[in-house]
Amino acid sequence: MSLLRVLALPLALLSAPALAATGSAADGLQAMRETNLIVLGDWHADSDVEGKVVVGGNASGGSANVGIGNASQGAASSASPTVTIAGDNAIGNLNVNDGSNGGNGTVAGAPAVAIGGGSGRLNLNQHGTGASAVVGGDLAGDVNVGAGVTLSVGGNLDGNLNGSTGGVARIGGQVNGAVNGNGASITQNLGIGFNNAQADIAARTTQMAADVTALSDLLAGLTLDANPSSVTANGGTLVLNAVDNGAGYALFNIDSSLFASYGSIDYQFASDDLPVIINVTGDPNVIFSLNAVGGATSDANQQVIWNFVDATDLSFETMIHGSVLATDATVTNWNAIEGTLVAAQFNQHGEVHLGTYDGGDGFLTPPSGVPEPASWAMMIAGLGLVGATLRRRPGATRTGGARIA
Repeated sequence: MSLLRVLALPLALLSAPALAATGSAADGLQAMRETNLIVLGDWHADSDVEGKVVVGGNASGGSANVGIGNASQGAASSASPTVTIAGDNAIGNLNVNDGSNGGNGTVAGAPAVAIGGGSGRLNLNQHGTGASAVVGGDLAGDVNVGAGVTLSVGGNLDGNLNGSTGGVARIGGQVNGAVNGNGASITQNLGIGFNNAQADIAARTTQMAADVTALSDLLAGLTLDANPSSVTANGGTLVLNAVDNGAGYALFNIDSSLFASYGSIDYQFASDDLPVIINVTGDPNVIFSLNAVGGATSDANQQVIWNFVDATDLSFETMIHGSVLATDATVTNWNAIEGTLVAAQFNQHGEVHLGTYDGGDGFLTPPSGVPEPASWAMMIAGLGLVGATLRRRPGATRTGGARIA
């Protein structure tokens, strides 16, 4: 959990560089409600994500389908793009869709992409009014700008540009290929980086990284005076018995060594809408290989947050139910993650599924009379003290032919 250190400095040193973004645990929780995958660093993609994706670093991999949706479980609606990548997109084939959002509308309303750096092949599927792609650098490959699609490229378009009536293309550099307008509005040579995409997207992803980190820290510090929830064993099954003691949520603090001692896990929850926080500490290298048993385990997807406090290397060999916070970990999955994943880095081999967390937020409120970390920072600044820094657990550094149809 982050600690606020205050150093008494001479008045001559009151001029100090700006502090890093201050995180809001509440905003971090909202980001997890809206976003299916949040990677603070780099994402290597070789599978599908049903909801929205935010990446603070670069994206690579052979192919990925994003926004394909889920008919039974969804995410909180938002106006954010379906895919946001602060760095470069080097995925061989990135397909951006607009599937069902738990049977209540669609994931995005219209597929949208925001990439701070350059990008390879993009496919905006199920396009319609409002579909858009913003690329800060160069966009490689041939591009079809269909009716209702807006394309904004800060660099050059290295390929042919084919338009349709109602389509819009704005290019900071030039099109290094044939231009077939076909009634589309096409403008070139607007100035390299005219759309300011890199700075705008970097600011957003940096703030989101600070927010989800603040959420992880807050959850790691939760305590209950009387905690009726318990961890028991039934043969080779690890049983989580979640009970509300009146705080409005259930809390578990477990050691990761338990995962190696059992072959399966059983969620025994008092109700389907009880928020369940599971803090996992211990060895920084964690392998999760527990098979879920006990019936309708998917009911737990949207009420559980797994917070891997100490993990720096986290591997999921079996499906895990619930959202995963692993802000310091390189995460690898070989099976589906049933909820939002937040990772420092992500090597994806299995799917990431909706729905996202949709439980209560009573755990965000600190005990009466205890200021939140952000409040402490404001108090200290008001006293004219500087040198405050946030200590994080050791972990990974954060970063803060194409077709669009």
